[in-house]
Amino acid sequence: MKKIIAPLLIGAALSSAFGADDSLKQEIEALKVQMAELKNAQAKLNIDALRAQVSEIKAHDSGDNVKFNIDFRTAYDIIDYKMQTPTGASTSTDNGVWTNKLILGMGAQPADNLVFKGALGAYTTFGNNSSSDQNGFQGMDWYGTQSPGDSTIKLREAYFLYFGDMGDVHYSASFGRRPSVDGFLTNLRAGNADPASPIGHNINMEFDGASFKFDVDKITGIAGMYFKICLGRGNSDADARFPEFTGYNGTNFTMADATAAHTPYSTNGNDAPNMDLAGLIWQIYDDGQYKVMTNYFKGWNMMGANFTNLTNVNPMTDSYNVSLTDVGDLTGGAVSFQVNGIGDGISDFLDDSIFFASYAFSKTDPKGIHSTLYTAMGMNAGETEMLGSSDKETGYSIYTGIQVPGFMKDQRLGIEYNHGSKYWRSFTYGEDTLIGSKLAARGDAYEIYYTLPVVGKNLTAQISYVYIDYDYTGSDMFFDSTGKPMNKAEAAAAGATFIESASDIRLSLRYRY
Repeated sequence: MKKIIAPLLIGAALSSAFGADDSLKQEIEALKVQMAELKNAQAKLNIDALRAQVSEIKAHDSGDNVKFNIDFRTAYDIIDYKMQTPTGASTSTDNGVWTNKLILGMGAQPADNLVFKGALGAYTTFGNNSSSDQNGFQGMDWYGTQSPGDSTIKLREAYFLYFGDMGDVHYSASFGRRPSVDGFLTNLRAGNADPASPIGHNINMEFDGASFKFDVDKITGIAGMYFKICLGRGNSDADARFPEFTGYNGTNFTMADATAAHTPYSTNGNDAPNMDLAGLIWQIYDDGQYKVMTNYFKGWNMMGANFTNLTNVNPMTDSYNVSLTDVGDLTGGAVSFQVNGIGDGISDFLDDSIFFASYAFSKTDPKGIHSTLYTAMGMNAGETEMLGSSDKETGYSIYTGIQVPGFMKDQRLGIEYNHGSKYWRSFTYGEDTLIGSKLAARGDAYEIYYTLPVVGKNLTAQISYVYIDYDYTGSDMFFDSTGKPMNKAEAAAAGATFIESASDIRLSLRYRY
């Protein structure tokens, strides 16, 4: 029996093996057919077209997003003023001020020839700022995000750039809230690698307007040459939407107290016309190491403080209203030079050093308008026109500095100096110094700063010291006789307190991403 079963089992096993072999062959043939079909399908695909579609999708996703960046600084400023009273006595005042400064930047490029850029800013003292509700000029739009106040978020920049080519001339047109703070040269002390549009020596403030830039380096053969036409408006002559209540009946306001015929956003009639500026920026040369830039501008209808409703001849102690009034025009210009890397391979230290020098001028064109404040004080009308003079007055300023490597890797040391003459006048309200613009000083100003990385470029620390020694009063004031330059003797004779010097020590930490 066993002899019969064994052959049967062997036969069954062999039959199963032969059957499995046939099945395997069938599967292999089917796989070969499928592979041939895949090869044929792949051969029909347009790989270049697929790559183009993927690139288009990536570009679309990138362009359809608004990209944000953060610039946040917390700082402690120790400010000090030395003053001289009308009696000749010297006094001093000081304060320690904690501040937070936040700039939220944004950008988008929906098309190859169209870009949007913007920035929102908040610059606040710790806690409540006691001056915010007492001074109507505290929140002026010229330095809205550059002067600490409350924690209100304000518009710093918002503009679009449309660009293209006209033959060998690349052009761009831009409208909106300008990138006009921390411009050429002043970007170094601000710790910004890329300067904003204007020359910071004589223009450093926030304003709205337009620009038209033409790159002419290809047609002239001069590296980096371009022209830029700039237009701006610093004040709009427009009434408020709702009427101003002009009277008070002792108990409350009534409709009879409102302006009888109010027309929203029409001419407000308080002698504060449109304040406009037009200028030309000419970058003469820029090869990456040497850069020469100039500007020339004219501003129309510069503003002075007009004091009205005086109760008697002593407005310094009695009630009055203050508004802005047109006192004249101002022209100005600058020529600035920067060396990014001193010499050619002399040493690593000089290769990584930056030197600059700049000269700027300003010239007034008064209209003969004078404030009733100064008339009431018995001053001559000729002394109460533009910067206290009825003549066209010219001022000048020089500005120079150097930035070198620090003691350790990626640390930077900067030293700057500037001097302004008696009638020097700048538009530098947006300069980031709590004691006021050093570049507006009629006198001498010195600054030294040291910057070091804490966490690479994302978190840096800086200590800076600014000292201003004034020769004349009125630096960075309005354009009427509040900006009149007086020396110590003249200020004492006029009964004014004269700031002799001011200093600001700043310790700060800055986060950028």
